[in-house]
Amino acid sequence: MPSLATKTKIKKVFRELTAQHSFAKVKVADIIAKAGISRMTFYRYYLDKYHLLEEVLCDDFTLCEKIYGPNISWKDLVMSILYVVSNNKQFYKSIFEDNEAKEYYFEASRRISNRYTGKTAADGTYVAWEGTLSQWAKNDFQETPEEVYRTLVYNLPVREVLSGKDLERAIQSYENTTMEEFKHRN
Repeated sequence: MPSLATKTKIKKVFRELTAQHSFAKVKVADIIAKAGISRMTFYRYYLDKYHLLEEVLCDDFTLCEKIYGPNISWKDLVMSILYVVSNNKQFYKSIFEDNEAKEYYFEASRRISNRYTGKTAADGTYVAWEGTLSQWAKNDFQETPEEVYRTLVYNLPVREVLSGKDLERAIQSYENTTMEEFKHRN
């Protein structure tokens, strides 16, 4: 099997197992058995299940590039991530319920932030993401991605210094900023 097809199969099996069980219970041996590959094949591509998780998450977070291209607006990027989570509820529920896996989610978020903007966000931003997405998972993803987006935006640290119309203007400006514009900000 060519390498891309093998990696795709490994990722698919990993997603299935993680959605069916919990991240903590998924073992490399389970992935190997279900994918019908050798141990050597798995380790040719991945150091361990954590490395695999990080690659799956980064794949998910960059799906938007196929639609919008690399210079996506901040809002479109966030909405894309929320829709990916919503469309893979069981997998992400397992991730958000496992503290170790959740940390990889946020590490992947930091990598994506750096990739698109040239820097990572402030810690308060990641706290807002973690709280919002963990609560969404706890509520079995009952809210729509649009509702979660609004909750996330209003949980961002900017709320601590702005309110009312000033907050709305700042959010609107931020939402429309493209990733390329973020890179060129001082």
